Amino acid sequence: MSNAPLEFRPSGTIDFEHVEIRTEVASPVATPAAAPVDDKIDTDPLSINFEREKTVKPTAAERMLAGPTIDWLIAFPFESRPKALCERFPHVANRLARGWADKAVSAQSLRLLVDDKRWGSAGFPAQVLTELQRLAAALATAT
Repeated sequence: MSNAPLEFRPSGTIDFEHVEIRTEVASPVATPAAAPVDDKIDTDPLSINFEREKTVKPTAAERMLAGPTIDWLIAFPFESRPKALCERFPHVANRLARGWADKAVSAQSLRLLVDDKRWGSAGFPAQVLTELQRLAAALATAT
């Protein structure tokens, strides 16, 4: 390895293709009006304020596991418990546990969480994602 300092060597020029921008529209196509969006309501299923106003501060109880969620958690075999989900995203675990009796709703919720299509979102950490996929698979075999 050389101890010589790095020197800047320009690679040359970059040629761009000349493009003309046309401003006229070929054929007027009527586009349907978009439905009004309520920016005050949080529609992100991963948010602690899901389906509430974005300005609502979560309570301390929403940042920890609820009693029914703990019951839901210990109902799973020890090796199948979604521990990372409950530790890192207790509000998501609370929501899943609350609706677990309705298999169709739970399957839809898990599908939305696993197939996170939000633009710019890193999604769940790998361990949590694996637990969600395992829950979805267990739910699919139970129905």
